[in-house]
Amino acid sequence: MEAVRRRRGFFGWFFLLLFIGFNTLMLWTAEMGLGASDKLPGLSTNVFSLGIDLGAAIGVAAFVVFWALGFLLLGLLVYLTRGRKVIEP
Repeated sequence: MEAVRRRRGFFGWFFLLLFIGFNTLMLWTAEMGLGASDKLPGLSTNVFSLGIDLGAAIGVAAFVVFWALGFLLLGLLVYLTRGRKVIEP
């Protein structure tokens, strides 16, 4: 049975490491953000508290959109810069 391998070039490794680094950074940032969310006041009927909650929700949504876009774009670059097929006996 023949083994099919794809050997990455310079740009392939560059984008792969960039992809891994980006996702690691975003995971670390998400963990720091969740740790800081304990210090926010809880839900209440106060208008000021409602503003804090809405602002936090908008911030989380923006963070998730940024992470998803970065994941998709860098993932596409990683996929497109993989090496050619090398069939080894």
